[in-house]
Amino acid sequence: MFVVLFLLWVVFNGKLNWEIAIFGVVLAGAVYAFSCAFLGCSPRKELAVAKKIPQILRYLCLLVREIIKSNLTLIRIVYSRRIEVKPQLVTFKTPLKGSLKSILADCITVTPGTISVHSAEDILTVHCLDESLADGIENTDFQQQLLEMSKEAGK
Repeated sequence: MFVVLFLLWVVFNGKLNWEIAIFGVVLAGAVYAFSCAFLGCSPRKELAVAKKIPQILRYLCLLVREIIKSNLTLIRIVYSRRIEVKPQLVTFKTPLKGSLKSILADCITVTPGTISVHSAEDILTVHCLDESLADGIENTDFQQQLLEMSKEAGK
C-alpha cells in the first residue's frame, strides 16, 4: 500500500523531483502507518492480497468476457424480429457464503440481461431477460472461479 500511495502522490503532482519524492515518501509513510494502526492494515495482509492478484485478474477477464457475450446476445434479441423474449426467474443453491456470495450476485447483476433479485442463506434468485441467458446460471463460471479462490485462501 505504501508503494501505491507514493505512486498516487507522484501522479497527482504531475512531475517528479527530489523535494516531491521526499515529501511523498514521508506522506505515504504517515498514511500507511495510520492505516496499520487504526484501519487494520498490515504487510502480512497485503502480501496475501498480492498473491491473489493473478486470480483476481483472471476473474476480471472472465467478467469482461461474460459481459461481452451477454451484450451480443441482447443485441441479437433486440434486433431480431422473430425472437420472442421469454423472461425467467431462476432460483438455485450456491455453496458460496458471505462476501463471496455478494460478489457472485453483483457479477450476475452487472452482466447484461440478468439481475440478482433475492438472496437468502444459500439460495440466490436471478431474473433473466430471456431463457437463453438462464442456461447454466446455476453452475456459472463466476461461481467456479470464486470457489477456487476461496479454497486457495483456506490453504
